[in-house]
This record gives sequence, C-alpha cells and structure tokens, in this order.
Amino acid sequence: MPRLKLSNNNYINFMSFYIVVEGSHKNPNEIKTIDESSKKEYGPFTKKDEAEALAKALIQKNIDDFYHRAWVVKNN
Repeated sequence: MPRLKLSNNNYINFMSFYIVVEGSHKNPNEIKTIDESSKKEYGPFTKKDEAEALAKALIQKNIDDFYHRAWVVKNN
C-alpha cells in the first residue's frame, strides 16, 4: 500500500477506492452516455474484486435490458 512519510515520522496511507456505477445508456459501450436519471452508485470498495463481483451481479440481474450497464470506476 503506498504511503507518505510526514515530517514527524507519521505515515499517511493512500488507498485506492472503487465504486460501481450502473444505469441505462444511450450508447451502452460508453460510460459517458449514462442517463443521469437512472444512475446509481455503490461503494466505495477497497478491493477491486468486490466491486467487480457487484458489477457482474448487477449486469446479470438486468440481462434483458440491452442499454443497462454497470461499471467499476477507480476513485482515488
């Protein structure tokens, strides 16, 4: 885990956080085209595997909706 040493010998840990964003899209292959009224965010998750598992479950839950997607986004 990356960390920064301060002048008083204390350390600050920097953690990467992941969030899951789901919703309907005008173009389902681009996250920028998400319909803001359908957008939902979940997280933050410290482990990418946990975020990916939730995204996969959300995609499977909405398998019949072609325009629905779930994305894992790194949030520093």
